[in-house]
Amino acid sequence: MVLEVGGERGRRALTWMVVAVLGLLAAGVVYLHPTLTAPAARPVPETGAPAGPPMFFNVSFGDAEHGAVQVFRRGNPPNRPPPIYLTADGGRTWKRLTNPTNDIFAVAFVGRQRMLAEELGRALPRLLVSDNGGRTWQSLAIDPRQFVISQSWPVFLGSDGWWLDWQAFSGTGARLTGPVGLLHTSDGGRTWQRLAASGIPPFAYVDRVRFVDQRHGLLAMISAGDQAMIVASSDGGATWEPAVTFDTPLADTRPLGILLLQHGSRLLAWVAVSPSPGPGPIPGQQSGVRTFVSVSDDGGGTWGPFRPGPVPTPASTAGAIVDDEGRLVVLDGHRLWISADGGATWLARVTVMPEGLIPAFIAATVPGSLYALAIESSDIPRLGNAPASLLRSSDGGIHWTEVRLPRA
Repeated sequence: MVLEVGGERGRRALTWMVVAVLGLLAAGVVYLHPTLTAPAARPVPETGAPAGPPMFFNVSFGDAEHGAVQVFRRGNPPNRPPPIYLTADGGRTWKRLTNPTNDIFAVAFVGRQRMLAEELGRALPRLLVSDNGGRTWQSLAIDPRQFVISQSWPVFLGSDGWWLDWQAFSGTGARLTGPVGLLHTSDGGRTWQRLAASGIPPFAYVDRVRFVDQRHGLLAMISAGDQAMIVASSDGGATWEPAVTFDTPLADTRPLGILLLQHGSRLLAWVAVSPSPGPGPIPGQQSGVRTFVSVSDDGGGTWGPFRPGPVPTPASTAGAIVDDEGRLVVLDGHRLWISADGGATWLARVTVMPEGLIPAFIAATVPGSLYALAIESSDIPRLGNAPASLLRSSDGGIHWTEVRLPRA
């Protein structure tokens, strides 16, 4: 499925999905779960020339040992799902995920060994759940979704989970074409209940939902009025209200996007702004982008002032991630930016990469390891068409080695 994005807001939202690594970019297309309005195409046997080299990797980990990697390749037939590989030993060895019935289109870890997957069959895609790291699967009795955009997987606190459900932009890009919903489970994802989720304002971009405990949740968004803001809930997601609206940290700029990062009780709002008056830039064509971070140490009740982050190079994705030690980490070409104090100060280190690879962004962090995407050329504007490699670092992002996956 192709995301239909129209208008300036729609293009900007798509840009930040790429910039922030929140969507799957393959051949220049952001993949979506099909909306439940038309049957999915049934996979057919693969014919013709074999698929080419990898172009993009989607990485998901439940803990330091259990993870999944999804590989998008040039030449992979569009009606065949990308191959998925699982590890149970921290990435030292990988095994191809197979399903005896139908192809699995997408997976994500939502717990230490709990995974959700979407299976393609004769009818609509259906959701599967695994409690043993993908060895066996069971279908959910009720598929709770209406719209669910790809990579908007649920977040869990123990057996409680929340799943943000929203529809993509209309052809005009002026507003959402459907309601915003929120689903809740109290049994680890086996059954879901739709919450009222009232009070969520119209938005141009929204990050995934976060919960600091079973009652207090937060949503970071760029509002329809082009402001970076956070809305909060204190009743488990039933009602929401604005918690903070961030003033633009630089004059004559506008927000490109906002990420809400979390480590324990600390929350960090990572914002990128651009002076560009037109459509938002794309990777490789960013001009004047600046990054800022605001910190909350009380679960989102109060927020500190914006502090400037690294000034990204034109080829940078400007996306930040929090590692297992709670440090902010940004991969900017061959520079690794690290902040251990919530963005107050930054340390720049030079990374050691395999020869010929240009690092693009950090894709995942787990205790003891970082995973990053690198490409085999500097042609960043054509990231979706450039051969890519998956890298792993076990020393905090200084030295990187290529992850060798089995042949498909």
